Amino acid sequence: MNLIAPLQGVSVPRNIGLWEWFSNGETWTGEGGILSSVVETLTLCAVVLAVSIAIAVPLAAVLAHHRRAELGATWILNIGRAIPTFAIAGLLVPISLTQGYGFEPWPIGIALTMLALPPIFLTTYTAVRQTDPGAVDAARAMGFTERDVLVRVELALGVGLILGGIRVAAVQVVATEPIRAFLGGEGLGRYVRDGLGQNNDSLLIGGAILVAGLATLTGLAFGALERVALPRGFRRLRQVQVQNTRTGVAR
Repeated sequence: MNLIAPLQGVSVPRNIGLWEWFSNGETWTGEGGILSSVVETLTLCAVVLAVSIAIAVPLAAVLAHHRRAELGATWILNIGRAIPTFAIAGLLVPISLTQGYGFEPWPIGIALTMLALPPIFLTTYTAVRQTDPGAVDAARAMGFTERDVLVRVELALGVGLILGGIRVAAVQVVATEPIRAFLGGEGLGRYVRDGLGQNNDSLLIGGAILVAGLATLTGLAFGALERVALPRGFRRLRQVQVQNTRTGVAR
């Protein structure tokens, strides 16, 4: 097995203008084009986000429901914030090579997962903890089991806050994923890497624009998903709360 991942650089003339590069059809299509790089980036980000949600949401919901391990779990997950993602991925690369898994995607995948876990965990934990005690007591009085209280009351009422945490995590992952290109991978970060390596400003700026644009679109897409996924009654209640807040401020 070849453990050294070949770096397939993007060969672009140094005197090409940014608009000329963007408007060239060959820049977008074919193997190594922008579209295939976007697919590579989104594929890794989708896997990272799915794993992060599968870990953080159930763990935070159960711990918050039982009011346990608040400080311990938060402290452990915040390690992902304290250590830079690039440093985590860099430390994992030798381990991955030793185990025969190559440069990527495991090191960068694990590092991005550690980046995504804290916002999803903390917002889920907060959403469950801040559920109206009256609603929880009413559900228990109606004979709901603890599982039903958690799923049908606490998580249902907190879905807006949870989706907000997932949106933040998704934007962070998409914006950070390009460091994968500096660890032997590809994706959109390849344009920034190759722009630096070839001293090509058009390639460098173009890569930065693509990364920023994809992160912005990700935020907008998850914002739209929040509006669609929220129950109609919940959206109406939140609008009333916003109107009441504005009325109170106006007075």
